[in-house]
Amino acid sequence: MSKWLRFWRAGAVMGALCGLGMIVLEGATARAESISMTIVANGTTIPVDALILTGATPQNYGTVDLTTLNALLTAAGSAYQFGALGGSSNWSGDPSGAQLSLGGEIHILAGSTGNTSLTITETEGGFISPVGPNGMLASSSGATFVGASPGNNHMASSSYNATNVPDYTVAAKFPPSPGTDTEGVNAPLLAVGTVVAPYSLNNFISFNLTPTATGVSDAFGVQAQVTTSVIPEPASMVMMAFGLPIPLLGAAWLRRRRKAEATTA
Repeated sequence: MSKWLRFWRAGAVMGALCGLGMIVLEGATARAESISMTIVANGTTIPVDALILTGATPQNYGTVDLTTLNALLTAAGSAYQFGALGGSSNWSGDPSGAQLSLGGEIHILAGSTGNTSLTITETEGGFISPVGPNGMLASSSGATFVGASPGNNHMASSSYNATNVPDYTVAAKFPPSPGTDTEGVNAPLLAVGTVVAPYSLNNFISFNLTPTATGVSDAFGVQAQVTTSVIPEPASMVMMAFGLPIPLLGAAWLRRRRKAEATTA
């Protein structure tokens, strides 16, 4: 593959992240009623909250030490690395609906090997609005794949307390080529009965990417939304904006990619 094409593909990943508008992880020491995340990679549990650096609020996960997170993944024998990871919510809710979102970018660098089983669980409790009859749970997920063949995918689901929508899959559809493959899925609405405060929301995502000689990535998002007495609008993660500092993130990803290519050259 030419240097131009490698640079173009890396730029495509940066553009994919811009399109999804993800959050970089930030953090805080107090987790009460705040967003919490856990990663399980190759059977190893990584409590992401322990890596939070600064800036977390009940509505924003904040900024994490991605260097340490990626080192922990390598130590666990995982093929994956993160370019971004974060979450947001409208805690403690709103009469129009309570929302919890998870987003980021995960990739396998060119020529990398390792285990490709990785899950993320995001949760937040203490929602108090909306409440009332006819509660509905909606979940949606989006992805911008780069370098992913058909068969590469992620599986997502969301829950209200212990009630969760069925798992659903966002899959790559087009053969790898310069450019991006953006896909999105809305899970069927799920009736949850009368919504009583306080309650928790949860998002779950599991990745299935195949290592390649040129690298593969998934800029992902998943959102849970609870409403009462009304039908929620489709929660399209592809259209959400989280405020990620994309230039810094993209530059870091590109440096790692170039380092990996230089090592294998």
